[in-house]
Amino acid sequence: MSDRDAIEETGAPKSAEYTDESILWEGKPSQIVNLPTYLWWGGISVAILIFKSMWDDGMATQYPPLVDLIIAWSTTGVHIVAAISMLYAYLAIRYTHTTITHNKIKEVRGITKIFRQELFCEISDVKDVKSPPAGLLALFGLASIVMETSDNDQPTIKIRAIRNRSQVVERFLPVWRELKVERRGYFSD
Repeated sequence: MSDRDAIEETGAPKSAEYTDESILWEGKPSQIVNLPTYLWWGGISVAILIFKSMWDDGMATQYPPLVDLIIAWSTTGVHIVAAISMLYAYLAIRYTHTTITHNKIKEVRGITKIFRQELFCEISDVKDVKSPPAGLLALFGLASIVMETSDNDQPTIKIRAIRNRSQVVERFLPVWRELKVERRGYFSD
């Protein structure tokens, strides 16, 4: 006899199955989150390109060749740092994934398998669900969800820049409330 059969025979509620891992929602943040990073490093790169073109068009004539070499290496270094920063920002968001099932919230972060971090939180550990103002994300039809938990590994879960926030919250809240009521005796705060 399985645990499920035992629960059904005793007349205990059937809805709080601890093995139900059907997905309520899964998704990734939008790359719009990186817009400030792209604008910052893009602006610096354009400014460096303008300075370098002015330097090559005549400013360099009054300085010794060593200064010209230092300027060339410095501008190249800034372009490399800008490209690496923008690539890292892109990949960090690209490899962030959140899955909400009927029992758990799973967050996966990390660019490579070596640095990948998988964090799990029971839905019954969620204390509060907040929908902060979308701000500039609203211009792109995006919003965020913030969940405060009693989990030591994840005191705050932030699901950033997603579409249809209200639908995600509408799916999540009934399951969360049901689990809080049914598991209160075992996992209460």
